[in-house]
Amino acid sequence: MLAVFASFTAWLFPSFGVLRKGFDNPSRLDLDTFTVLACWYLLIFVSFTAGEKVGGLLVLRRSAPTAPLLSLKSNVIYYGFTLLSATGIAATLIRVFQLLSLQQAIAAIALGQANELIEALYEHYSIGLVSLRYLVLYSASIALYRIIRSRSFTPLNIFNVLLLAISTLLSSRLIFIATLLTVVFLLSVDKRSIRISIPKLVTIATLLFLVLAVLNYSRNKGYYERNNLSFGLAGASEILAYLGSPFQVAIGTAQVTDHIIGGDPDSYRDYVDVEINLMTNSAFFHLHQQMGYFSWVYVALTCLFMGLLFEALCSLGETIFLLPCGAILYGSAELWRLYLFHQGTFIVWFVIGIGLPALLIGGQRLFAFVASAPVTTRSS
Repeated sequence: MLAVFASFTAWLFPSFGVLRKGFDNPSRLDLDTFTVLACWYLLIFVSFTAGEKVGGLLVLRRSAPTAPLLSLKSNVIYYGFTLLSATGIAATLIRVFQLLSLQQAIAAIALGQANELIEALYEHYSIGLVSLRYLVLYSASIALYRIIRSRSFTPLNIFNVLLLAISTLLSSRLIFIATLLTVVFLLSVDKRSIRISIPKLVTIATLLFLVLAVLNYSRNKGYYERNNLSFGLAGASEILAYLGSPFQVAIGTAQVTDHIIGGDPDSYRDYVDVEINLMTNSAFFHLHQQMGYFSWVYVALTCLFMGLLFEALCSLGETIFLLPCGAILYGSAELWRLYLFHQGTFIVWFVIGIGLPALLIGGQRLFAFVASAPVTTRSS
């Protein structure tokens, strides 16, 4: 709901004649459109909350200590996530450098054309080892959690932060934002209340803006210079366009729902003013375009299940399963813009985030069972 409010605020925010918002002509927000969108986002929130309530009823909270292997402080699974994410990022770098030399890559970043790295990555793209780069969400989240909570600046933690930086530069800002949200979740999950320091909050917000602005400028420097946007204005413009354009599309398409069902994935551009280079524009439109009005049932059931699973995993305490909880939380927060739950990124998070710890603990228990089994001998 905070993400939806931020998107709505960015849509309303004035351009002051200099900021780029991703559109020039705002869609018309009337009472009917407001009611449809309010019901849509409320359905998502209520379904997720209902799932949490059901999960709380189904899961028995036990006071037994957590298995050491599953503890958030355990290194075994941390090493596993680090190995997998490092493998994925190495495979990504190899693929990029098959088409670009190191000098070309450095020049592209320096000249503000870092999108060339992404284009090289996705040329003849296929699912494989490169998909493991998404798991840097987990390894980097643990690293940052340990650095902040325990002041643990070990080489492994620093290495995972470096992997996050490389992944963010090569792939997208999605991994970076998802990691920050997961770290905040890990740091606050065991607290009944959170004290917010205004100076620290301002400092963090400023650093976050600078990081995002640098990433944007490294990719679109030429575009900003052609439009006479300074570094600061370019950063602010990109944030406004990123947040506000999905709400622009949601408003515009909510008025013509019958015309977009089953149509072209870009059919919303016939009804909405939005820049051509903005692609992930409103899960509301894309789900209606693909499923029609059944999308209401689909999104309700999905959020119900995700809420149930979220609560079930949280109920296990401070375990490694809090990491996929962070992924679920981020996927839910993205529903104002992108339906992430059926994207390859989330599938990798979901399957390996739950599967790897479950596989290891299952193997450990099987080994313990075999080791404790009595040995019988046949008398002569």
